[in-house]
Amino acid sequence: MTKRPGRFSVIGTRRPRLDGPLKVTGRSQFTDDIVLPGMLHGKIVRSPIARGRILNIDTARAERLPGVKAVLTHRDAGDFMAGPDLFLLKQEQVNFFGDEVAAVAAIDEDTAAEAAELITVEYEPLPPVLSVQQALTADAPLIHTYQDSNQADEIRMDFGDADKAFREAEHVRTDTFTVHPNHSCYSEHHVVLADYSLPDKLTIWTPIQSSLFIQMNMAFKFGLPVSSIRIMNLNTGGAFCGRGGEKPHHYIAALLSRKAGKPVKIQCTAAEEFLVYRGGGTHTFTLKTGVMQDGTLKAVDTDLLLDCGAYMDTQFIVLRFIGFSQQMLYKLDASRFRGQLVYTNNPPYVFHHGTGMVALRFALGSQLDLIACDLDIDPVELRVKNAVDKNYTTPSKIHYASCGLKECIKKAASKSGWKKKYKKLPPLQGIGIGCGVIRSGGKGMMDHDTSAAVINVGEDGKATLFTGLPDMGQGSHTAMAMIAAETLGILPEDIRVIAGDTDVAPFDMGAIAQRGTFTTGNAVKQASLDARRQIAKAAAAQLGVKPTQLVFNNRSVYAREAPDRTIPFEDAAYSTLHSIEGRYVTGKGFYNPPTQAVDTQTMQGNPALAYSFGAQVAEVEVDPETGIVKLLKMTVAHDVGRAINPLAVEGQLDGQVFSGMGQALFEECIMQDGQTLNPTFLDYRLPRTFEIPEMKHIIVESIDPYGPFGAKEVGQGPIQCTTQAIANAVSNAIGYPLTELPITPERVLAALRQSGEIAILKD
Repeated sequence: MTKRPGRFSVIGTRRPRLDGPLKVTGRSQFTDDIVLPGMLHGKIVRSPIARGRILNIDTARAERLPGVKAVLTHRDAGDFMAGPDLFLLKQEQVNFFGDEVAAVAAIDEDTAAEAAELITVEYEPLPPVLSVQQALTADAPLIHTYQDSNQADEIRMDFGDADKAFREAEHVRTDTFTVHPNHSCYSEHHVVLADYSLPDKLTIWTPIQSSLFIQMNMAFKFGLPVSSIRIMNLNTGGAFCGRGGEKPHHYIAALLSRKAGKPVKIQCTAAEEFLVYRGGGTHTFTLKTGVMQDGTLKAVDTDLLLDCGAYMDTQFIVLRFIGFSQQMLYKLDASRFRGQLVYTNNPPYVFHHGTGMVALRFALGSQLDLIACDLDIDPVELRVKNAVDKNYTTPSKIHYASCGLKECIKKAASKSGWKKKYKKLPPLQGIGIGCGVIRSGGKGMMDHDTSAAVINVGEDGKATLFTGLPDMGQGSHTAMAMIAAETLGILPEDIRVIAGDTDVAPFDMGAIAQRGTFTTGNAVKQASLDARRQIAKAAAAQLGVKPTQLVFNNRSVYAREAPDRTIPFEDAAYSTLHSIEGRYVTGKGFYNPPTQAVDTQTMQGNPALAYSFGAQVAEVEVDPETGIVKLLKMTVAHDVGRAINPLAVEGQLDGQVFSGMGQALFEECIMQDGQTLNPTFLDYRLPRTFEIPEMKHIIVESIDPYGPFGAKEVGQGPIQCTTQAIANAVSNAIGYPLTELPITPERVLAALRQSGEIAILKD
């Protein structure tokens, strides 16, 4: 049986996840499942106020409690820095409700909790700074006294001549949009198990997106070689940008372990999740957009104020990603951006889903609908007119080798029945569209974006694939197995994927920046080609042809010109090992996209090879009595390059819509005096399964020239479209623009009052 040109045996087929049976039967191991001999349990003493001076810390009673094996304060940690501005355990001042002050390790969790309660900390409360606006006032207290202001970071990006573009524009609109703090809502709580009982070896079990980052940072902080840090990343119960690197509890567990000489586990409680999660802070966008009367976009000028919380962490990344992203979706003459990251006494934030781009797309997408209304242009037509396309280069020199944005917009509009519904739906029903773009990996935090892979093929034809790429529930390991299987001509179930142990797994930057399928997938393909070449040498000798004439398909190896001359793949692997050479088949490969990091002076460059695009249409119904929004339908189109596994793509689209509707309609950390008032998943409103709308999937395949088999991402691209589509649909339903996320019933009712809709209904 020969392969038809351009057709695949595995790629593009609908495959269940290889780890599915283990997870649904409860046999998959997570960090909290690991119990080591002599393991202790740790607890952290946290600040009960948002800002204050530490006058005294008394640990005597805790140290005397039977079963307590170690107590940590600043006297033990010293000047240990867990971040650029974050002392691990505080000596003089606390800066947010939940700041780490002390820690204990004991023989069981109850004893550790009791010991933590016995530590007495005396505070002098100080007036907290709780908003960006307050923090920027001239008389605001300095949260970090070594700085001149509460501004943590500022970035300016200016591409093209914005002043000229605005002078030429025939219509200019300015609006302000706000996205309130939200939580990443992992299914697995933050947890770490550290074993530092040997002086020259630290082993960490924890759910993480990048084992590499935590390995390198811990090696640097503890003064150890990188090879002395072993990261065990088993299964990860969700990440959503929130597990990109280490947090204070990782370092605290390691220090407790070193002091006690035993492994120490720290498991965050439900309430602590709202102190350590590092989700998204308040984003306030002021957007000015210039456009011609025919709808041609000219320029976008954005001013962003971003609540950093008490410590900066890696939030500087958010400003830069947002600055680049505003000129990546639609063709512009110019793009100008100013972003300010501002310290407050709120919990430290980082970002939730897509590095701030979900918030940006809500703001830009909402304003685009307002401009369409101003100009009396259909919102779909306005987007198609300005959408980027293949071979387009943005003002910042980002280049698109593949692009299915226009196809996504058109197909989503067609399948949703947009023309029949826009402005024609019954009162309080609405329809809205949203679009997005996101890169697939690329240069960023390091000079390279390397992934490596190793694949061993046994004499029985079964393969073992070693990868450093974590699977956080997105099905990456199944996709990697499919890429390897297609290359070797076998089936995904013939491949076992081994990951999560830095002592075994090859180098990988991790599951960040939507790089898994693209970058690690290319590495897996290279490793599989290497293994195939080794097998082809022995198989060609058996078949009497050249290795280049062989086809690997359907668990068989045969000559392209004589498909009847075939040997089973298993036999080919066996003969490779049991030959005179005695070769054991090990394929090795790595991939580093041949791009350059963005120039730090001009902020120009093309950091990635591939970019994915999407469009979604939302349909909603608004209850005028309660303000509750019901999401009825979502039509979801996404440009994935090529769908490695269409079943997994649809699952990702469903998951992104589910999460996006949560951010659009429900999710908000209600803050008061620096404290979260709804710090449990009972009080923090999340979408429920019965609220999932009717879904229509559209997979657009633009076949990227650089991706493995043409594939790109389907990670955090779709969620960029969801929030703006829902927001535009609600605004369409009530006839009044909504400028804040989430769109809570209270905000809907306020908008209805503003629009006069309630008065009309009462009449």
